[in-house]
Parts: sequence; structure tokens; C-alpha cells
Amino acid sequence: MKKIMCAAIMFGVLASGCASEMTIPSRTTRVMPDEEDRLGGTGIESTDVLAASRKMAESILNVPEIVKAQGLPRIAVLAVRNSSRFVIDQDIFTTKIRAELNKNARDKVRFLARERIDDILKEREAKRQGLVTASKEADLLGVDFYLTGEIKGIAKATMGSRSDYILMVFQLIDTETSDIVWEDSYEVKRVGIAGVAYQ
Repeated sequence: MKKIMCAAIMFGVLASGCASEMTIPSRTTRVMPDEEDRLGGTGIESTDVLAASRKMAESILNVPEIVKAQGLPRIAVLAVRNSSRFVIDQDIFTTKIRAELNKNARDKVRFLARERIDDILKEREAKRQGLVTASKEADLLGVDFYLTGEIKGIAKATMGSRSDYILMVFQLIDTETSDIVWEDSYEVKRVGIAGVAYQ
């Protein structure tokens, strides 16, 4: 009986020892968005979002239709089309471009919050009915240009290795004429081991 109890105790100690060895401690490291994270992968990274957005914001400020505009050109954002194999929040690019321009060039361009138009119209109506106070009455401003873009890619894979070429193209479209008054691109190609999941 003592042998059976000793064996049971020994088994319990060994099992708990194995379980503790199998437990992987959780560790998170903070990395700046413009640094590589060393996880690998061949898709769109935060470094691409930052680099592409900064490049596009600077490029937009050199467009003649922006530089020579009478008054502040008004821009609204249209959805970016994602034709690449990566499932990403494709509007992260135009959001970052807008943030860069709003932060650094508010005297050159203005963005209209057309994606919030329903809320804006409700608030305007509440002001008109006297339900809330209005500091001023103004008309909704029209859009001069749409900012939009597209993400495309070419992918190759073989025996656990993968290669991805990704092209990101952005445009300003004149809302009166449909002219593409500006277009610029950012591209990246990465080769790595397949298996990194982008979410």
C-alpha cells in the first residue's frame, strides 16, 4: 500500500513538473511603429503604413491644384480597394495620410467628414429646431477632391518560402471633372518563410 501511495505521489510531482515546464511565460515587448518587429512575414507592415502615408502627404502638398487653389481645397476620403491577398484594414493608409495633413498642413487643405454625414445632419437639424444652441449657421461645404487608393499584389510561394510584391497607389480625383489631378505610389517586395498570419 505504501508503495502504491509513493508511486502516486511521485507521479503527481512529475506531472506537475512537466506541466510547469510546458507553460510558456507571456512576454510583450514594445516596438515603435517604424521599427521592424522581427516576426517575419512578407505582407504589409506598420513600417509600410508610416512610410507610404508620409510620402503621400508630402506629395499631395506639391499638387498644383492644391498649391494654387483659391481658398482651402476640401478633401473627402473614399474607401481604398484591396486587391492583394492580405486581409487588412485598407483604410489605415488614408486615415494616416489625413492625420498627417491635418497635423502639418491645415492651412493648405481641409478634410470633410463625409463618413459621419448622418450624425452631422442630425446635429444640424437639432440646431435648426433650437434643441441645441448653434454658434453659427453655415452650409455644408462641397468636396473639391476625393482621396482614394488601391492595394495590389503579386505573390509566389514554394516549399515553405514566399515572396510578395505589394503596390499601393493613391489618387486625388476632382469631383467636378473626374480628373485624376494627382497620383503617387509606394511599393515593397519581401521574401520570407511562409506561415506568418496577418490579422
